[in-house]
Amino acid sequence: MAVGLLSGVLTSCESTPADRNEVREAVNASRAAAGLPPLRENAKLAMKADDWAQVLRNECGIRHSRLADGAPAEWQKLGENVGMGGNIQQVHVAYMNSPGHRANILDPSYTQIGTAAVWGTCNGYRTVFTVHEFMKA
Repeated sequence: MAVGLLSGVLTSCESTPADRNEVREAVNASRAAAGLPPLRENAKLAMKADDWAQVLRNECGIRHSRLADGAPAEWQKLGENVGMGGNIQQVHVAYMNSPGHRANILDPSYTQIGTAAVWGTCNGYRTVFTVHEFMKA
């Protein structure tokens, strides 16, 4: 599902560790509020998320990736949220207000996540493109 408003050890990653953690912590805080366990960070999913967030930033738009592309071989179920907005928290609020995005965040079958937050300028505004890659292994 896509939301539009108004960006382990990783290499060649544009998401800063702080921004990537802020995205993951927002997801896990929403899961905790619903009585669900936190999602564990998966470095391969984080690379997939970061690569995709860069594509979205470069296109100045949002669309979904092919879920299996770049996913760990052991996946049993995959999901993805993509969004853009003025800041990470604003995009997370939009995700939680969207039934499909919220369902991904609160899906009890997911155990792992990769997140990204890539910043750019889109239509003259500083914009963050966030991506969640969810996985049940």
